Amino acid sequence: MDRLHAHFRIVLYCLGLFLTLVPGHVSAQTPTGNIESKKALLKLAEQEGDLSQQALFLKLIGADFQQQSAFDSALTYYSRGLTLSEAAGNLELSSALVYNISLIYRIQGSYGRALEYALRALKADRELGDQANVAASLNSVSLIYQEMGLYDKALDYTQESIEISRSAGNTEDLAIGRYNLGNILLKTGKTDVALNNFNLAAEGFNKMLALRPGDPSLRRMLSETVYSKGEIYFRQAKYGQALENFQQALEVKEALGDRIGIGNCYNYMGLTYMQMKEYDLAEQALFTAFNHKNQFSDRKGLALASLGIGRMNLERANYEGAENFLQRSIAIGLEIDDKEILREGYKLMYQLNSQRSRYQEALKYHTLFKDYSDSLQNEKTVQIVEELNVQYETEKKEQENQILVRNNQIDKLTIQKQRSMGMYLIGTIILVLMIVVIIFILYRSKQKTNKIISLKNTQLEEQNAQINEQKRIIELKNLDLMDSIQYAKRIQDSMLVNVERLNDILEDAFIFFRPKDVVSGDFYWFGMKGDRFIISAIDCTGHGVPGAFMSMLGNTYLNQIIYDQGITSPEKILEALSQEVQDGLKQSETSNQDGMDMALCSIDMKKKYVDFAGAKNPLVYIQNGEAVRLKADRLPIGISFSEDQSFHNQRIEVRSPSCFYMFSDGFPDQFGGEDGGKFMTKRLQALFQEIHGESMNRQKEILGSTLDEWMKDEEQIDDILVIGFRLE
Repeated sequence: MDRLHAHFRIVLYCLGLFLTLVPGHVSAQTPTGNIESKKALLKLAEQEGDLSQQALFLKLIGADFQQQSAFDSALTYYSRGLTLSEAAGNLELSSALVYNISLIYRIQGSYGRALEYALRALKADRELGDQANVAASLNSVSLIYQEMGLYDKALDYTQESIEISRSAGNTEDLAIGRYNLGNILLKTGKTDVALNNFNLAAEGFNKMLALRPGDPSLRRMLSETVYSKGEIYFRQAKYGQALENFQQALEVKEALGDRIGIGNCYNYMGLTYMQMKEYDLAEQALFTAFNHKNQFSDRKGLALASLGIGRMNLERANYEGAENFLQRSIAIGLEIDDKEILREGYKLMYQLNSQRSRYQEALKYHTLFKDYSDSLQNEKTVQIVEELNVQYETEKKEQENQILVRNNQIDKLTIQKQRSMGMYLIGTIILVLMIVVIIFILYRSKQKTNKIISLKNTQLEEQNAQINEQKRIIELKNLDLMDSIQYAKRIQDSMLVNVERLNDILEDAFIFFRPKDVVSGDFYWFGMKGDRFIISAIDCTGHGVPGAFMSMLGNTYLNQIIYDQGITSPEKILEALSQEVQDGLKQSETSNQDGMDMALCSIDMKKKYVDFAGAKNPLVYIQNGEAVRLKADRLPIGISFSEDQSFHNQRIEVRSPSCFYMFSDGFPDQFGGEDGGKFMTKRLQALFQEIHGESMNRQKEILGSTLDEWMKDEEQIDDILVIGFRLE
């Protein structure tokens, strides 16, 4: 009888092993039949009572459901198998099951539970001494930490995995480790080093595929690596190479039936087409991604796809469609608590409501966007202090409750004593002795409690001292930083031309300049070259220190272009400046897209005409009481996706006294007024027309008082620059 049972177990095991070796494409073609066969074998194993065999077939059935992206069903079978394998004491099978459970939780975005099971798998693999499995589990833990945004922890686990694989000469796990490392570097912005690691990973996967052609796991990892390379090319604005990689990854994922991966590829292809202004192709790809994510309950993927569709509709001015998908993305972001998705969603909702002149809503979303951008570090600090305070208050309350309970016991004993005054003397003596003993115990307990409270108070004081010391250090660093910024302001002020020289050249002029911070991203430039007087109002990307760096670059380039190269035509000055910025910031090689918006006038002082060219910023002039706004070219100074376009010159003949105005977007975009909306360019132009008869110095005063009255208690949101001059 025992031999028959043993023989049966061997046959059952061989059948199970055969099913695991069936090629992946066969399983994908006939999944139902394959699962039903394994369920039949599971019933035989249940009749035999072999727990390990039951767990094995539950694992195999779960793997089939996982391959079909039926994750809830897979999780059910894996969990049943884990219970049986643990009951059987089969550590190796338990390790495989918790590893697979971790993978599913990671796919579903339940990163806390995914991490719990991944660490259990790692612990079991270390106990078993299986170095290949240890490397795989280390990579799994690293991926989860990446999803949680804890890149330092992810890096530790990835580096350990790479060292183990390199020492063991394991090409496959080493390639996986390289892929993991590339992902971490990509997420921390080190794209060049990340690309190098992805190339090494792809080389390793191709080497293994030469030995195991058609291996689905190797093909899947190679497709992920190619997909990640596409993401790098996308960030570097190399859209042709990005699309090529996404398409290559998509073909493999479709062949493997990887529905989640298919949706990811279509999502990035849609974003790439959007950057290329191919909106029809972008719409088709993004909706394909959306349908995949929705069908297979990928919550984060669905939120990202909705975000992409919302962004595309916003660019196409389809505001209702944009709002619908952005709100859907924000709702999922709140559900899964993904701050990056929420931050981007609030930013786009702010832009949408601004464009629709819904200023109250725009202000609300701008506040939410700012909160999610700036509050992470403060949130962590407050959380630490709150945890310490809650811990102290909780322990103190528990100790007070203990004292109250014991005091209540004393009260009860006292009442009993009062009620038993007529009892026998011996009973009274015994009761008194009991009370004395209890009081003594309570006294000792209270002393012990006081010591504990004193110790906790000491610990809290030490922690408060540490926090105060950290605060002091931060204040000192802030003072150093402010000294540095003040020094930078002196450098920037010395760079700008003295405003008093302006009225030495023109009949009547003013420069209204109000930086948001100590240093500014807006700046002005003017000077003579031959018979030409050239003057410009420039708005650099950003404000504060980053904007100030750009302003110094812009001032230096303008000096070279006008004084050294002798270029005085406005459109040629803008083209030369744009090329200098692209070359200086190496924008063709990096993902840097910083630049400038500006308006520039070149005045022929003898012939009395004004040539104007603008990069996004217009020129307003008033002649014979009529206000005219000359639109600028919709091109920035710096990198542009419209390489076939160029800047254009516009000429104004000065046949009567005329006033000219150039400005950055700081004044029109400032929030204020009764409704909390923007000032807007149209209102500013009307103000110019109203005050143009005044002297330029008086006009500057009116602009300042108007802005102050408009802002009231509102915060200044950007640098503000307005230049005005009169030609007779």
